[in-house]
Amino acid sequence: MLHAVGNLIVEDCPGSNVVSRGLALLVCVSKNDRAEPLFRAVAALVPGAMQLGRITPSKATKLLGAITSISPNMAQTRSDMEFSPAVALAAQRLTEQKISSLRGVTHVLQWGAMYAPVRDARTISYSIVTDGPFDPDDASYPVEWKPRRWAAEYFARQRTIYREATLVFALSEWARRKLLALHDLEPQRVVRIGWGPMFDAAPSQPGDDSAAPKKLFVSIGNEWQRKGMDLVARAGARLHAEDGEVQAVVTGDPEGLTLEPAAGVTLLPRRLSLDEVESLLRSARALIVASRFDASPHIIVEALQLGVPVIGSDVCGIPEAVQPPIGGLTVPQGSDDELVEAMRSILAGDVSTQRDDALRAYAAMGGWPAVASRVVDALRSNGVL
Repeated sequence: MLHAVGNLIVEDCPGSNVVSRGLALLVCVSKNDRAEPLFRAVAALVPGAMQLGRITPSKATKLLGAITSISPNMAQTRSDMEFSPAVALAAQRLTEQKISSLRGVTHVLQWGAMYAPVRDARTISYSIVTDGPFDPDDASYPVEWKPRRWAAEYFARQRTIYREATLVFALSEWARRKLLALHDLEPQRVVRIGWGPMFDAAPSQPGDDSAAPKKLFVSIGNEWQRKGMDLVARAGARLHAEDGEVQAVVTGDPEGLTLEPAAGVTLLPRRLSLDEVESLLRSARALIVASRFDASPHIIVEALQLGVPVIGSDVCGIPEAVQPPIGGLTVPQGSDDELVEAMRSILAGDVSTQRDDALRAYAAMGGWPAVASRVVDALRSNGVL
């Protein structure tokens, strides 16, 4: 018998210890590679599982979605296209075709809630992994989370998807609270699972701070305005004016960049490879995540696994990842003064202690293996496995 786990297929063999029900893993349309490490970890707990792959509608379908979503703002048109009914319906059909080509699939674990993986959850049930639901009344949501053209339709679509799911796995407690408040779901069906890094790295050894410059702060991410990188640049310039040894590096995709270089602030307007991200983090005294909105940033977990403390804003799932004061500090979003004060506090602290605490914070999160274990345990408890 075959099982589907997100995008995974599992085949039972006589005498094997593979689960006896079919679990398939599926990556929702338009989602990035964030699902891969989770599904890989789930597959390690479900022997015989294999990835099914990502659902990608055709260019013609996306063109239709764009035409029906047209607006004067091209960024908004692109975003609305991804959420459009045309793209969702095509993706669902592709998903059903993929599932129907397999024998014995009884449950689908899907990352993302753009569409339901099956039209009839009574025939093949499903569970959803999400970093948060669409909230039409939350002004802090960025354009890629907020389909203006399809807001009402998409909200209703998600409500149906979540309510018909066997389980909804929320990466953060922030996302879990949102789901419960918006869609009136049974609390026992919404499970907070946490999240992990996008790369595996040899952990820094407790007390090992020999390679770290004492006064370098880094901010890494795309969408500069949403990530609050203007705040980081201003704070870095202020501290550099007080102490010429303080440096800030701000890096990410250059789209939307409006910052100008300043004394003590280095701008790297490009996407970094994962190896470059790791190298930059290892050189930092602290990572700054000053985001205006950031559901569950992987960069925080990546910093902690290297023993790098984090200064984060108090929005979305950031505080539960930072775990202040263990993994670093959180500050009110948008407060230049409190961000500068947090940076001063990091500089005044003991490097070895801060790094040991950051490693302890990462150990408490457990990485993707721990996340996958929570998913599999919940599926078993609900009779899916």
